[in-house]
Amino acid sequence: MKKVLGIIGGMGPLATADLFRKIILRTSADSDHEHIHILVDCNTDIPDRTDAILHGGQSPLKELTVSANRLEKAGADILLMACNTAHYFYKEIAESVHIPLLHMLDETAAEISRRSLSAIGLLATDATIQTGLYHKALDAKGIEIILPSKTGQKALMDLIYKGVKAGNVNLDVSALLQELEHMRGQGAQVFVLGCTELPIAFEKFHIGFAAIDPTDVLAKAAVCAAGYPLKNAGIA
Repeated sequence: MKKVLGIIGGMGPLATADLFRKIILRTSADSDHEHIHILVDCNTDIPDRTDAILHGGQSPLKELTVSANRLEKAGADILLMACNTAHYFYKEIAESVHIPLLHMLDETAAEISRRSLSAIGLLATDATIQTGLYHKALDAKGIEIILPSKTGQKALMDLIYKGVKAGNVNLDVSALLQELEHMRGQGAQVFVLGCTELPIAFEKFHIGFAAIDPTDVLAKAAVCAAGYPLKNAGIA
């Protein structure tokens, strides 16, 4: 039985559109009618997750559950979130609805394990790193996580907030490129783009390091969960 997908979005809008696009591209379909029925709640009222978790800012949980319930009432059978850091609130959101909520980080950990990787470079927000969200998903699989230095992490956060979220395509990314080279020298076999703005950033700023895109991983999982055939061709 084919199922309806519901995307809890707005974190940010471009990341939401990226997930929507990748679900479409990952669906094997020859016509409009063979694609998945997708509901998108681009809820830009959801407060910033990093600010809430690390700096005492307004909690996003209320708006996250509002979106989840809105999508369920609209007819969604399966939910997914276009934000890695929001998975800090996964349990509470999942418990607020009566339909399954896919887990982006667990799906990504399974993908890393399938590739038989032993060490990855984790690129994510301060909150995702400091709460150990990916560590919880990867430690049990014995996968080493290599993190950016303090200055490298600042450059990464600038790319996310002053680059993609601000719509600034002229940001200087030279310091970040040096950091990624350094992390690769430390043994990072591939980089995990653990913030949904980062796949967009890697494309817009032509960052060519080998990477795993959790947005794409989630898109593939969503297609399969909805009961549709998966297209495994690469995404341009």
